[in-house]
Amino acid sequence: MDEQLLIKNVLNGDTRCFAPLVDKYKDMVFAVVMRMVKNREDAEDLTQEVFVKAYMNLSKFKNDSKFSTWLFRIAFNEASTVYNSASLDTTPVEDWMDFSETVDAPMVGQLEGMKSQERLHYIQKAMNKMDGRDATILTLFYLNEHTVAEISDICSMSESNVKTTLSRARVKMGHILVSMLGKEAAKNLI
Repeated sequence: MDEQLLIKNVLNGDTRCFAPLVDKYKDMVFAVVMRMVKNREDAEDLTQEVFVKAYMNLSKFKNDSKFSTWLFRIAFNEASTVYNSASLDTTPVEDWMDFSETVDAPMVGQLEGMKSQERLHYIQKAMNKMDGRDATILTLFYLNEHTVAEISDICSMSESNVKTTLSRARVKMGHILVSMLGKEAAKNLI
C-alpha cells in the first residue's frame, strides 16, 4: 500500500495502517540509532520511542519531504537529545584534510577479495569504533541510500557540512580498516 495512503488512513483513525510503516522502517531506524548510541538495549528502546513520537506527531508531517526523511530526522534528534550529542560541531576542513594519507591499494584489494560476510564483519567492526555522528552519516548515505540533501534535513546540517563529514568519515573508516586488516587479515584470509 502507498505510504501516503497509509498516512492518510492513520490520520483518519485507522491506526492499523501505521504497522506497515513501522515494519518497513524499523530496521533502518534501529541502524541509525544504534550507530549513535552503540548499545543494543538503548537502541531498541529509542527505536520504539521514535515510532511513538512519529505516530503522535503524524499530523505534523507535511509531505514536503519523504516520510523516511521525516522519520529519520526524528530518530536522529531523539538519539542526539537522549545522549547529549545534539550540538553537532563543525570542523574546518583545514584541520583534518590531509591528502598525503590515503587508503592504500593493498587494503582495498584485501576487502574486494573477501567474501561478503567477512567484508561486512570488518565494516561493522570499523563502524563500531567510529564516532556516533560519523557512523550515522555513513549509515544514512550508504546503507539507507539517502541523498546529501536528505541527510542535511535529517541531521539539521548544511549540505556542505554533510559532504565534509562524509569525506572525513570515509577517511576515518579507511584508517580503521587499514589498522584492522594489518593485524587480522593474514589469520582471517588464510
